[in-house]
Amino acid sequence: MNGRFVCEKFIAAITRALGVSVLDIAEQPYGARDAHPASEQAGVPALRQALVEGDDAELDTSLRSLDDLRTAVAQIKELDRRTKYAEVVRALPDVLRHLHRAVLDLPSNERPGAHDVLAAAYSYAITALCGLGYLDLSYLADERARAVAKHGDDPLRATVAEWNHSLFLMFDGAYPAALRSIERAERIVDLAPTTPAVPAVRGALHLRAAIIAARATNSDPAAEHLVAARSLAVDGQDQADFYNTKFGPANVTIHEVTVPIELTDGTTAVTRAAKVTLPASTAPCRVGHYWIDLSRAWLLHGDRAQALDSLQHARRIAPQLTRYHPQVHDTVHVLAARDARSTAGLRHFAAWCGIRT
Repeated sequence: MNGRFVCEKFIAAITRALGVSVLDIAEQPYGARDAHPASEQAGVPALRQALVEGDDAELDTSLRSLDDLRTAVAQIKELDRRTKYAEVVRALPDVLRHLHRAVLDLPSNERPGAHDVLAAAYSYAITALCGLGYLDLSYLADERARAVAKHGDDPLRATVAEWNHSLFLMFDGAYPAALRSIERAERIVDLAPTTPAVPAVRGALHLRAAIIAARATNSDPAAEHLVAARSLAVDGQDQADFYNTKFGPANVTIHEVTVPIELTDGTTAVTRAAKVTLPASTAPCRVGHYWIDLSRAWLLHGDRAQALDSLQHARRIAPQLTRYHPQVHDTVHVLAARDARSTAGLRHFAAWCGIRT
């Protein structure tokens, strides 16, 4: 490992050794104490209240139809794709409360469909809360999503709930448990009728398994999962964004760069990245993650200027994702620590992120 580079798997190892949580080490959420009414984090308290209420929601407005709520969740999906997490957080409380009421009020034969929409809404809560640095609340949203999906009638929605859960297990360094979660998800996929969404969801499972294997320093299984994912990728999946997996050829390409980074092989990562041209249709959230990961690769490779330049790319494409991402904060701290006199670009970027260097 090059110098003082910090990675998520290292943080996970420290937390398990010390018996503390990832939050204790990462000090997230960043900037929450100083959040003002106009900040990107301002909507989190209302979402927290809705999450705590769960199925005991209080409504002070007229009921919304299930079709209206499906449309609202589809709009939230697009905000999520564009990493507009603050907007997602503001939209979700009302949607969650009305969906819970719909589950109670609808005829029994319509409730499974409502549960599926509710599980989707919770999945966007997971992503938005993670994106703004509220991992503790995203854990709660994760449990809600898994519980609700069990009452739906869509196996792929239940699969994605398990796929999301594997991410939290990976965050905590529980790699065997994370892989078991993926295995459970694979069994659920087998129950789904054949549709174009099935290979996309299977492919997303392989990509997640590849990252988990790489975090556990198992390079061969990681490579095998990448090959399996590539075999399932076809044109058009990126635009369809089945079940918010964002799976498609471009996402496989991104993971082919990310896996060596997780194995702390920056040279292989930047060599692969030199051949990458992501299509314009690639989801901004995936492109933002790509540049954040590539910054880590350049840091491992020993090129600090390229590392900062990659972060600037991520900021332009996915600003909310970049501002609160723990890997961004780690990379900026490492860059600042290595330079006796930080550049103006680094100082400005750190200030934008709320980092004191």
